[in-house]
Parts: sequence; C-alpha cells; structure tokens
Amino acid sequence: MKLFKYIIASVAIVFASFWTSCSEDFLETSSTEETSAGTVAQTLDGLYNAVNGIHRNMVSQFLSNQGMGGEPGFIICREALGDDFTWDTQTWHQNFLQWSLNTNPSNSYNAGLWRTYYQFILNANLILEALDGNFVDSPEPLAKYVRGEALCIRAWAHFNLVQLYAKRYDAATPNTQDGIIYRENSGIEPLARISVAEVYTKINEDLDVAIPALAGYIPEDVNHYSQATAYGLKARVALAQQNYPVAAENAVKAITTAEAGGSKMLAPDQLMFGFADIATKTKDALYASITLDDQTVYFYSFYAYMGWNFNSSSNRTGIKCISSTTYDLMSETDLRRQWWDPTGKAEVPTGAVYNQRVYQHRKFTARSTANAVGEFAYMRLEEMYLTAAEAYARAGQNGPAQQYLTALLAQRDPGYTPSNTGAALVEEVMNNRRIELWGEGFRWFDLKRLGLPVNRTGTNFASAFCGFLTKAPNADGWVFEIPNAELNNNPLCTKNY
Repeated sequence: MKLFKYIIASVAIVFASFWTSCSEDFLETSSTEETSAGTVAQTLDGLYNAVNGIHRNMVSQFLSNQGMGGEPGFIICREALGDDFTWDTQTWHQNFLQWSLNTNPSNSYNAGLWRTYYQFILNANLILEALDGNFVDSPEPLAKYVRGEALCIRAWAHFNLVQLYAKRYDAATPNTQDGIIYRENSGIEPLARISVAEVYTKINEDLDVAIPALAGYIPEDVNHYSQATAYGLKARVALAQQNYPVAAENAVKAITTAEAGGSKMLAPDQLMFGFADIATKTKDALYASITLDDQTVYFYSFYAYMGWNFNSSSNRTGIKCISSTTYDLMSETDLRRQWWDPTGKAEVPTGAVYNQRVYQHRKFTARSTANAVGEFAYMRLEEMYLTAAEAYARAGQNGPAQQYLTALLAQRDPGYTPSNTGAALVEEVMNNRRIELWGEGFRWFDLKRLGLPVNRTGTNFASAFCGFLTKAPNADGWVFEIPNAELNNNPLCTKNY
C-alpha cells in the first residue's frame, strides 16, 4: 500500500522510499506517524497538506550523502559541473567538479538524483489521482490549485531529469534520441524511455494545464507554486527548447503576474543581506524553501557548504569561489562585486585555510556561524528578467531585450548604459546571467542547452583538484548514465548508448 508519512509538526510527506522509478521497495512506516493515501485524499485540505509536504521536502535528509540534502544540495552539485564555480582542498562535491560520477551508473550519488526526482513525481501523481477520484468535478477553487501545483511539480521533476539523463534538446533536429521515463500515474510497472521530443511535449502539456488552474491563486507563502512560478517554469522549458518567442512571452507573464502580487527585485541595499532570509524579508523570491531557525537540517543544509560564515570544515577549507574570468565580466561600478572578495582575505570562520585561490564568495550567508540554517530561492524575479532579455535578444528583438536587461541593471550597476545589439547583446545578457545567478544552479544547464563547452582555462580553477579544464560539447559526461538500480529492475529501460 502506498503511504503518506504525515508529520504534523512540519506538514510533510516522506516519500515512498524506492530506489528507482519502478522499484517495489516502499518505506516502512510506524503506525503513530502514517496516514494512508486514502485518508489524506478524503479532503481537499488533506491534499493541500500533501502538496505542502512535497515543497517542505525539497530540503530533505533522505539521501545518505549530507552534501546532497534535497534540491539545494543538487544545485551545488550542478554548479560544480560548470565553469563559474570552484574551490579546492575540501572534497565534498569534488566528484561533481571532476565529472567522475556522470558516467558511473553504479554511483550512489547518481542514483540519488534519479531516485529523488522520481519520488517527487510519485507523490505528485498520488495527489493527482486522489483529485481525479474524489474531486474531479469539485467547484472548490482549492481543487484547481492543488492540481496546478501537483502538475508543476511533475513537470519540473521530469524537466530536471531529461536535462541530466538525456542529450540536449536541439531545435534544429527531430530530437528522437532517448529521453527518460515519463510517469503520469503512481504505478510502478516497468516503462520504456520515450524520446526527448516526447518528454518535452508532456512537460509542456502539464504546464499548460497547470497555468490556468493556478489563476487567482494566492499561496500562503512562496514555499508554494503560484501562477507566476508556473509561467516561470514554462519560460525555462521554452528556453531549453530554443523556442525563444514562447520563452519571452512566459517570462514576461511571470514578471507581470509576480509584480502585480507585490514581487520586487533585490534593491541595491539588499544585495548583501546574505540570501538566508530571501523568502521572508524581501519580495524577490517567486518560489523558495523556508527554513525556520528551529528547523535546521544540520549538515544537509545548503548553508553548511555555501554559507561562507558557517563554521564547518566544508567552508573553512573550501570556501566557494567565482571563476576569475567571470568576476572580470563585471564593470567597476557593478554593485555585485560585493558578492565576492577578490583577495581571499575577508573575515571567515575561525581556522579557515587559504592558498592561491581567490575570488571567494560572500553571496550566501548563513544566519548563524553555529547553525547552518537559511532559506533558499529556486526561482527569483531577476531570473525572469534575464530570461526575457535573453529570449528577446536571441529572437532578434533588441528593444525589449535591452528593456528587460536595463531594468535589472538599474538595480545592480549605477554606471550602466545600454548600447549593445545583436550578438553582442546576447553575450551581455549571458554574462549578467552568469553573475546574477551564480551559485543558484543554472550554469551547467545553460551550457548544455546551448551546446557550449565547459571552459575553465586561464582562471583560478586548480586542474589537479578539479580534474580537467575543458569539456567539449560532445564529451562523455554531459549525459548522466541511467543508474544500474533502474536498469536492473526495469527491463524496458535502456542505457544511454
């Protein structure tokens, strides 16, 4: 029997614990903590709490690896794959920096990514099935809102999976290459992978139903999807498909909808607040995890590895740095220079170890040096401005591209004057995307969707520690191998080659 483990204190679901998208080993639960799916499904409030549980468990301790504590930990891993984010000495996440697990189907970290995203999908499908079974004709707005959120979760998880475990979507080809398994119900029967084109079709179908379902929805907080977030997801997907008119349209809708609800970009005097209170003390986050001081996840926390002030070995010996060439993309008047110390000498936790690596970040600051607690934004308003600017620029619409880029830089660089057009404008937008969204999980996906190489040469990357300096767009590792745990349990699932 499929079970929700319903924890009253945090209103959270513990996912059915299956190692792959089709294994039959479910989580053992105690009678004092569990509520069956049937019980949860009896009321819309119960299903809303179930959705809330999925959001709460974006930050989780379910994997045995502390450095991969839910989606914020996965974001650190993705950052390490690229060329804007480096450190040395500390070995947490080094296997991602070196690409040593991408092509290793037996690696538990690789399997953990696959398993966790399919766990999100399973629980979203359980909620959708409960809606179809008990509330399919319900006139209650909450029924629509729960459906919209569950569909967003399902689309988002499949979107991350297809970017990791398949070749990139290339708008110039039919995209018939193998994608991933797209699960639209809670069944655990073996299923074959479908093509990348089919995966994106299904992702868009889910979002196209979710967006109108979320119309008028005002979530309790940004720990839930809103219609603005759904538009933002649609824009991300379109960007990955190089469908720039659709990406621009939906990014603008995300901006318009979010700002109508009170969202605002970070003001210049908010840039150094540290991000740990982004969801509660600013209007910047469209979707985020909210972690209270008494809800720390200890060394599974993003800030245990990325909070430069938190006193952990990961921070003392491996404070994360921006690539020196990326840092140099900023003008002398760019206020975001405050996010990094180019000398590597600023105050850090007691016992910190330094070497020739510089450009250490000050962007992410934990609330406490002794407690790695802090909120994390998965989608910020600035991302949507950059997406609109990129999409318009790549579509040859210089005017609106400059409009959205200038609106962002008005909050970042008092000396900025728009002047670029064409390819130079595209490059300017991408440079600002690298700077603004550093550490937030976008660079490797951006390189892959554009078919660009990883280039760490001539920077502060230490080749002996990071393993390599360049990766061509066709190199092994851009496609993660399907985990053996899936292949061994699913005869219909094929390898990547």
